[in-house]
Amino acid sequence: MKRWSVLAVAASLLYAAFSQEFSITAIAQKSGLSWEEAAAALLLAKTFGVDMTMVISTRKEAATPVFALAPAVVIAKVSKKDLREILKAHSKGHGWGVIAHQLGVHPSAFNKQRVALNKLSDDDLEASVWLSVLSQVFGTPSEQIVVLRRQGLNWGDVIAALQVASATRQSPDKVLVIWQQSGKDWTKVRAKLGVSPDWLPSPQKSDEDAKEAKGKGHEKGQGKGQGKGKH
Repeated sequence: MKRWSVLAVAASLLYAAFSQEFSITAIAQKSGLSWEEAAAALLLAKTFGVDMTMVISTRKEAATPVFALAPAVVIAKVSKKDLREILKAHSKGHGWGVIAHQLGVHPSAFNKQRVALNKLSDDDLEASVWLSVLSQVFGTPSEQIVVLRRQGLNWGDVIAALQVASATRQSPDKVLVIWQQSGKDWTKVRAKLGVSPDWLPSPQKSDEDAKEAKGKGHEKGQGKGQGKGKH
C-alpha cells in the first residue's frame, strides 16, 4: 500500500475514534465553553491529531478564543514545540507568521501559494487554518466558506452553519435563513431541523482515495452499479 494510502487510513481511523470518544455537548459542559468553541477544539484535535485537553487548557490560560489559537496549534504540531511556548512568544508581540518563520515552518503548512509566513497577518493565518479544516471536515469549498465570512459570520457561526447544512443536506444559505428566523439561535435551528448538536460528518475521502476507488471499480467491470445513490 502506498504511503499516502496508509496516512489516509490512519487519519480516517483517528477521526472515527474521536467521534466515538468525544461529543461536542460533553466537551462544552465539562469545559464551560460555548458549543461553538467546544466544536472548534474538537475539530482542531481531530484534524491535526493534537491533545484536545491541551487546546482547551491553553485557551483558558491565555484567555484567547479557540478560533484564534488555530495558527498556534498548527505551528506547534509542525515544529514539535509546546503549544504554551508558542503562545508565550505570541504574548511578547510576535505575530503567528513571524513565529512560524523563526521555527522553520514551511509556508505550505498554511497556504498553497506558499506566501512567506512573516508577511501574513494573524487574521490571514487564522483564516487559512479554518478554511482548510472546515473544507476538509464538511466537504465545503473554501470559496463558499469565504462567502459566509463576508456575510458577517464569525468562525463559531460558520461551524454551526456548516454542521447543520451538512447534516440536513441543505445549502448554507437556506440554513442561514432559518437561523435568522430563529433569532440567530443555533439550538433552535437544530431542534427545528432535527439535528443532534453532537453530529459530525464521516471523514471525507481524499482525492487520491477517490481515484483509487474509481480505478478498482473500473477493473471489476463497467456493466454494473450504474444507478445513482444519495450523496
